[in-house]
Amino acid sequence: MTETTIIPSGGRESTRVLSLAALVVVAVALYLALRSSALESPGAANLLPFQELVATLVGADQTMFADLTKRMIDIEKMRAAQGQWPDAGRLETLPGFAWTATREGYFLNYLATPAGDAAAAAWLLVIQEPDPQAPVDPAPNDETHHRLPDGTVLHVAIWTHRFGGQIDPRFVRQPERSGWTQVLTAPVPPAPALRK
Repeated sequence: MTETTIIPSGGRESTRVLSLAALVVVAVALYLALRSSALESPGAANLLPFQELVATLVGADQTMFADLTKRMIDIEKMRAAQGQWPDAGRLETLPGFAWTATREGYFLNYLATPAGDAAAAAWLLVIQEPDPQAPVDPAPNDETHHRLPDGTVLHVAIWTHRFGGQIDPRFVRQPERSGWTQVLTAPVPPAPALRK
């Protein structure tokens, strides 16, 4: 007579559930690893905690960033032609947004807040003029350095903030400390070390 061992069906069921759970965990871990490596460019690791690449934004925000990049250049052209920064009323309207301009020392903010949707993003153009007493900045023209025709080098940045309808329109000196995110097309290379 042959002896048959009967495994309770509860034991088989537990084994199947644990195997399936382990498979799900492995699949999720693999997905996250592949997703992060596919989305991140080699330079994305060089971003500061308050920076984000425009490529990671949703389509509408990417379009807004492109539009604001053009507007920044238009504002700089006005400054070059007239010798002063335009006030917010002279800026081309931005559908669904209200412009304000504030200044403190060598820093200028152009703030676009959403009109009507408090949850929509606000956008901030920050321009820093050089101190006239400082030596000329040798930085090359790039995403964060723009040179006016007279040789003046401006430090510029585009920032965004969620729930823009709740943003206080006052001057923002350090956007990174106020919940703003700097949007870049590529990581900013580190400043070269000064030679002694």
